[in-house]
Amino acid sequence: MRTVRTVRAAALAAALLSTLGVAAAVTPAADVQLASSAQLVLAGRVQRRDIVLHVTRASGGAPIEGAGNLSAQLGGRAVPVTARGAAYILSTQGFKGGPQALQVVVAHDGIHELLSATVRLPRPPDRLAVLEKHGYAAWWVLNVVVLLLAARLIMRRKKPTPRAP
Repeated sequence: MRTVRTVRAAALAAALLSTLGVAAAVTPAADVQLASSAQLVLAGRVQRRDIVLHVTRASGGAPIEGAGNLSAQLGGRAVPVTARGAAYILSTQGFKGGPQALQVVVAHDGIHELLSATVRLPRPPDRLAVLEKHGYAAWWVLNVVVLLLAARLIMRRKKPTPRAP
């Protein structure tokens, strides 16, 4: 019974230690001006696997809103655009990390304007980089759990019954 409690406590400690590096809060980045024309300003930021864009008028800063007012291409391919209030969200699912050409067509006041920019998409982290970033903490936690489980199995092993001569 005592070993069961020990193993449970060790597993709980391992789980807590493995989440220490992940629990850091991530603050959203501020918008950066990507492109502008005589009438419009395009600002945005890369957020996880999406690009969040805001289009405002150059004079007065009034936002251009609406579901059909913006279409976009990323790296020469059409990207689905979702309008949420004054923001437009472009999905970057399926694109490799690194710099990508962004072309946005904005419809306003009966005209269409093309705004071009280059955005840098984050590279997806590989598994080894994640382990290196956390100082191999997950590796050590796994080792401790395996050793505790092995010790428990050894302690529960039955002794062989003696044979009669």
